[in-house]
Amino acid sequence: MFAACAPTRSLSVGDNASLRASEPVAYVKRHYTKREYLVPMRDGVRLFVSVYTPKDASPDNPYPILMTRTPYSCSPYGEDAIGAAPGPSDAALEEGFIFVKTDVRGAFMSEGEFVNMRPHVEAKSGPGDIDESTDTHDTIEWLVKNVPHNNGRVGLYGISYPGFYSSAGMIDAHPALKAVSPQAPIADWYFDDFFHHGAFFLPHNFNFFANFGKPRPFPTTQGSRGFEHGTRDGFQFFKDMGPLANANPRHLKDTVAYWSEVTRHPNYDAYWQARNILPHLKRVAPAVMVVGGLYDAEDLYGTFATYRAVERQNPGVFNILVVGPWAHGGWSRMDGDRLGNVSFGRKASMDYRKPIEVAFFNHFLKDTGPLNLPEATVFETGANRWRQFDRWPPAE
Repeated sequence: MFAACAPTRSLSVGDNASLRASEPVAYVKRHYTKREYLVPMRDGVRLFVSVYTPKDASPDNPYPILMTRTPYSCSPYGEDAIGAAPGPSDAALEEGFIFVKTDVRGAFMSEGEFVNMRPHVEAKSGPGDIDESTDTHDTIEWLVKNVPHNNGRVGLYGISYPGFYSSAGMIDAHPALKAVSPQAPIADWYFDDFFHHGAFFLPHNFNFFANFGKPRPFPTTQGSRGFEHGTRDGFQFFKDMGPLANANPRHLKDTVAYWSEVTRHPNYDAYWQARNILPHLKRVAPAVMVVGGLYDAEDLYGTFATYRAVERQNPGVFNILVVGPWAHGGWSRMDGDRLGNVSFGRKASMDYRKPIEVAFFNHFLKDTGPLNLPEATVFETGANRWRQFDRWPPAE
């Protein structure tokens, strides 16, 4: 499972990286056209999709689709409202992709009911049996048939919660889905985010669901307002809260149904087992690249568990692992040269974005020649160097 990066045809642009960094919205406006659609699923529910197509796309110059599915909004909304980051990184902008962002079912502008970590339906018997795998399949089916000037190949990526949607989307995947990168993916929600080795992760869960868990009764472009703690720091807030049972009556006041649902399940019962995607990561045909950070306080479990599950349950599939010196999602939003006072001696995120992430998608979506990535690329802190291994865990 090794692969060398040949030169690839890129978007016809002359702007340099410093210009992209200083004027990202202006850069996207110059080089991409944005369109918005409501895409029908097999049960009739329509999902909101935002599409950024390179302006030089044509029948003679098609591009692959690079998609992410998110519960966190496809904003900005409106075809004249251009986002600065339609893709995974600045490095991907000039490489030539049709970037697609979609609000998942029940989130923001998509129709339907939102279900947290929607359980996978293993045996489907009709159009009413939907899950995140079917929604991904149906979205891709519509995109390859209706978005002009695509080359018929699709890549899927996502960080954290969108990482879960990436994992779910590669089960019984649409034939056009050729490459998937779950990044810091939620895999088993009990162990990833709620009960770290059995201990309830109180501040993380309360702060997240006090905002994210509020109901969205109809499609909207607006998110919920953040929670006002009213204290000078988080420690004081949770100290004043007292027992966990006080959280709802004192602060949430029955506005977050999911908080009550979660706290009714302190043990790893059937409720949590249904929200574990790992046993279902079978019949995976696309190439897979799992990405994570050594200092991820949220979904470090999901990174390694997803890699292991794909490797064990899909013999022969292309499945590689990349782990750097990053906090949660740090490879996409930080240089990766330090955390706090600790220096890693190099911008590890720059080592990843184009040489690894873009190279992975270019190879499988554009036929750019051999790919020079080993089974595992892992940063060794202290020595501050990248290590490459032909198996994980390393044989030595």
